[in-house]
Amino acid sequence: MKKLKIAFFGTPYFSARFLEKLLTDISIKHLIEIKLVVTQPDKPVGRKQILTKSPVKTVAEKFGVKVYDGQLSNSESLINKLKKIDLALIYYYGQIISKNLLIIPKFGFWNIHFSLLPKLRGTTPATFSLILGDKKTAVSLVQTDEKLDHGDLVTQQEVNINPTETRVQLEQRLHNISYKKFIEQVNNLLNNKIKLTPQNHSQATYTRFPTKNDGFIALSILKKALKNEPLTFDKLPKIIFEYINKYNLIRNWKPVLREVEGLDIRNSAKIIFNYFQGLHPWPGIWTLVKIKGIEKRLKLTDLDYSSGKLIIKKVQLEGKKEVNFETFNSAYSVF
Repeated sequence: MKKLKIAFFGTPYFSARFLEKLLTDISIKHLIEIKLVVTQPDKPVGRKQILTKSPVKTVAEKFGVKVYDGQLSNSESLINKLKKIDLALIYYYGQIISKNLLIIPKFGFWNIHFSLLPKLRGTTPATFSLILGDKKTAVSLVQTDEKLDHGDLVTQQEVNINPTETRVQLEQRLHNISYKKFIEQVNNLLNNKIKLTPQNHSQATYTRFPTKNDGFIALSILKKALKNEPLTFDKLPKIIFEYINKYNLIRNWKPVLREVEGLDIRNSAKIIFNYFQGLHPWPGIWTLVKIKGIEKRLKLTDLDYSSGKLIIKKVQLEGKKEVNFETFNSAYSVF
């Protein structure tokens, strides 16, 4: 059986781990060969702005794989290389790939995406699955076209979301599943068993990348959540409010609170815990408190949800070290 010549497009740490597994997994040596890697250019990092390679570039160089990290569409060398490629895989590359490149490899480009497409297209699907209170998500393998997460599905596996896992934990599970699904579909491709399924584009929704300010929760809302008092629609955390409003997910809206998809907006304790799960560790969730008349940021660094109650375990006051919540509140009596 002829090996598939693969081009790998990726950038961050867990994309690098995926690449390294492809390069070191003895069980698939007869199936694929990684011929080249494309990643984001070196970027300044830290206070000293030291020019740093992407994790994917570091792995590629470690194994002697040719790396491209410049402007893609202008690289004649890359275009010539892609003409000899059977399949390109995108795994959190971080840039839209132009149509003139997508049509070059024999079998085109596949993209790994962590959602039940067409729902939650875009940059942060795992974050949105958690903050919206979804009970399940998916690993989706997509035949890439020129639109964002828009192409036909190569395969899709539903995955249940554990009630207490954070974004990092969820993404780790999805990462492990995605590797198995990719190898499975490589086998299908080599045996002419690929069956593409068009997405229902009328059901599409989109995510966005959170900012630091998205983690803000007003102290009054946080106090309500600690008592599990109901919230009104307009008091939901910012990203949730935007998403529900954008896609008109409130059916027959009334002041009486109701469940919206997986999000029970009567349960403020669970809403805030979900928000923490999706935004942890960055940007995290935080509020503003007054300490001796001065307003300071208070970051909630560890939360739990048990028996219908939100439990704050650890916090970090601006300019201070992380402490147990009981220690903080006994000192400042904010809650």
